[in-house]
Amino acid sequence: MSDRFFSDSVQYQAVLLNLEKNNGQLKCAICGKVLVSKSECRFDHIFAYAKGGKSTLDNCQILCEDCNLSKSDKEMNDFILEEKAKRFMAGETITPNISFTEPKAKIDDSKMTKEKFDSIVGAFIEKHKDIKKVDFIRDKNNLPSVAYVTKYYGTMNELKLAFGLEIDTVWNRENIWQRLLEYSETNPDFKQTELTKENKLPSLPCVLTHFPEYKNFSDIKIALGLDLNYELWTKEKIVNACRRYLKTHSKITLKDLRKENGLPTSKVIYRFYGTMQDFQKDIDSEVSRIPEFISKEELMRAAQELIKKNGSTFESRALFLEMFPYSQSVIIHRYGSFNSFMKAANIIIVNTKKAKYTKQEVDDLILSYLKSGNPIPSSAKQLSSLNLPSSSTILRFYDDWKEPFVVFLKMINITSK
Repeated sequence: MSDRFFSDSVQYQAVLLNLEKNNGQLKCAICGKVLVSKSECRFDHIFAYAKGGKSTLDNCQILCEDCNLSKSDKEMNDFILEEKAKRFMAGETITPNISFTEPKAKIDDSKMTKEKFDSIVGAFIEKHKDIKKVDFIRDKNNLPSVAYVTKYYGTMNELKLAFGLEIDTVWNRENIWQRLLEYSETNPDFKQTELTKENKLPSLPCVLTHFPEYKNFSDIKIALGLDLNYELWTKEKIVNACRRYLKTHSKITLKDLRKENGLPTSKVIYRFYGTMQDFQKDIDSEVSRIPEFISKEELMRAAQELIKKNGSTFESRALFLEMFPYSQSVIIHRYGSFNSFMKAANIIIVNTKKAKYTKQEVDDLILSYLKSGNPIPSSAKQLSSLNLPSSSTILRFYDDWKEPFVVFLKMINITSK
């Protein structure tokens, strides 16, 4: 869509604001005419597009066709003055009933002194009672670049101390272990997901970085003297569990390796056996025919076969991988990157990830997804598979990744009534 036109999400928000302002009626922002259908609405740039006005919500107003045609590409101020003059000369009483605000200007970082930086950050902290590094990245917060944190304070903790905020713990081997012992005394069955800042605990990567002698969360729990509340697999246990499973199944493949089947995960199998074929031989299962080493030639042959059946264009990477017989990791190992293989095989992926989305693009994708009747994703992990921006991208513009989904769903419900 051209930048000249307002996106669906901007139009939805403009309609909602107009309805709220006019007690449930949709009215022209200039003459006040009631608009009863979308075909009567003209989504207009307050500051003319031809003169640099942006296609954003704060520069959007809803007009009737007559006012929109009269306004053309004139500046809003000039147009209103002309309209008032015409009405005055016609003997009408004019009132200052139309007002608008300019789009909020972005902070000029080129003159960001420490005093100015402190003033902006202080105002943000006063309003939100805290500040995090990610807050400097979110465009909607209108904060200076995060580079000024380093320039004037060195670290986020130093900045927080300067503004009287509670600082993040600086973890080391001693205080990590002390805190884990304290927490495990009252929570002997604690899970990996409990290693969070909210529980005043270090993250798992942080623990494993300071304690390289431990390979995983199970090692940590054993070292703390805690019972594991899940199966700790040994080779003997693996063989016994798999042979029980084989009494009712002809073989065990990757898709069978699930907890609900009473079997270890594929990760456990690869740790003990290295390959699926060696594992299958050890448990007397039928051995998979796919060779362990997949050559470039084999990948290309499989790609050409897939193209013959389905064509060379795929809607998404996820859809391609679902249909392709080999994993993405195998492709990357052989070709260096997924995109290199796509280029070599002359395959086109339609919905590729953008390096960086604008807020309008994020809103458009989410709104389009919801308008198709889809539910709000249950977890952030689903976003990628649904061809939506990642949670980290959404968090640049919103406080919670679910926030735009909830807001737009309400808008859709309101405007559809």
